[in-house]
Amino acid sequence: MSNMKNHYGKWVDLEKPTTGVVSNNTIVQAISDEMYNGINLSYEEYLQENGEDSAEDYEDLPSDDWLIGDWLKDENGQYYPDPNGEYSAIVRECETQVVLSKYVRKVKAFCSPCFPGQADLDSGEGGYLAYDVPPEFYD
Repeated sequence: MSNMKNHYGKWVDLEKPTTGVVSNNTIVQAISDEMYNGINLSYEEYLQENGEDSAEDYEDLPSDDWLIGDWLKDENGQYYPDPNGEYSAIVRECETQVVLSKYVRKVKAFCSPCFPGQADLDSGEGGYLAYDVPPEFYD
């Protein structure tokens, strides 16, 4: 039986990687580069509500959420991580959540209650498995 931990109401299997969360300050240049080819979720929602003709009226906001890495879109228009991709992450205003990745590392701690069941990639080396961004993001 798996070793389970309850982290703010979310059960985590400690033998499997969980979503890793990293501060955007830690990987700022890499995410800036990746966002160039990423998916702006706020922009996509704006186009759905206002039509393609309104694209030039959209203004990027610092709080826009972006998908970077490898994502697929289902028949309902919903994005999901590509199980065969290198990594899939959500860039938020201050942090990036790595929801699937071929890169995994052990970290010291889980995140604050804001991210139940997710591991803190900035916490240092430890014993909790977390999905991580590619190593070159930390250069």
